[in-house]
This record gives sequence, structure tokens and C-alpha cells, in this order.
Amino acid sequence: MPIIVDKDAVREEILMAFQRCIVRKPMTNISLRDIAREAGMSHPKLLNYFTDKDEIILSYCKYTREFMSEKCTEWFLSHDRRDYPSNLAFMNAFMEYVASGKEGEFRPNATTQTYVLAQYNGDIRELVTGEFREWRELMETCLISIYGESVGKNEAEAMMILIAGTFICNYNHALTGNINGNILGYLGNLTKS
Repeated sequence: MPIIVDKDAVREEILMAFQRCIVRKPMTNISLRDIAREAGMSHPKLLNYFTDKDEIILSYCKYTREFMSEKCTEWFLSHDRRDYPSNLAFMNAFMEYVASGKEGEFRPNATTQTYVLAQYNGDIRELVTGEFREWRELMETCLISIYGESVGKNEAEAMMILIAGTFICNYNHALTGNINGNILGYLGNLTKS
């Protein structure tokens, strides 16, 4: 009797092996052999699931897009605006999640690298553009549910800039993280006369 292999599960394990490799070196310096070794399989076996490194990178970009869209959606579905004293407190709680994540959440760790690769690879650019379009639409829907029809695409786009910057800076430990619980409040201080 032949062994039944869950091809999707193996592909996902290869992507997670790729992600673990990214912790040690830049995405562009990782070889298929590195990924295969990390996944505990031979190089030829890996090629049964992915034809080349570009396909792995594209699949990883798709995984990243789906992961972040799913997690943002889950956050908004599991947090009720009425549980917070103000819109500002609610949105700050969301931004704190963007900055810090949930305990034990294994976030994709090559977001910055994929954004840079998008400049040079049309397929990756299309995925990243789609990722931001999905997030902006999600953000617009969430903002309208909080603030009503007085907000829309521009506010959602402004939030996307803030989300992307917050995620990247905190992931790379570029900032202190001291303001993660009140990011929007500190920005609000800049708009006071």
C-alpha cells in the first residue's frame, strides 16, 4: 500500500524551514540545500514540492500576505470597540498588537526583505501590492465600523503607512517599543496647536 503524503503540509513545512533559515541569513543568500537541510529532507525531495527558489520565495510571500490579513481580521473580530473607553484606546490596542503581536505568535520574519525584492521582481511586486490592497480594504471596513462613513480610503491608507512602519521598526528592534501602547496618542500630540 503506497504512503499517502499530504503535499500541502510538506510544502508548508518547507516554507517554515525557509523562514527559520531567514533568521540566520538574508533571503537571497539561502540556498535550496539550506532549506532542504532545515526541513530534514534531501535536496531532490524538496524539488518534488518546489521547482526552484523563486517559487519558494513567491509561496512565502503568499503565506505572509495570508498570515497578516488573517491575524488582523482575527484581532478586529475578537475585540469589541465597546470594551474600550474611546476610539483612540481601541485603535491604540490594535497598534500595540501590530507592534508586539500575541505571545507565541510566530510571525513571518522576512517582510522587509520581500518589500525590497518587490522592487526587482514583478511577481513579488504583484503579491505585495495585493497584500497592501487587502489590508487597506480591511482597514477601511474596520475604520468605518468604528468611525462611520466619515472615514474611508485615505484614512485606511494612512493607517497602512503607520502599520507597515510600526511592524517593520518593531520587528527589526529599531525603536524602543516604549510607545507601543499609545502610538496614535503620541501622533495626536503632534497635531495639537
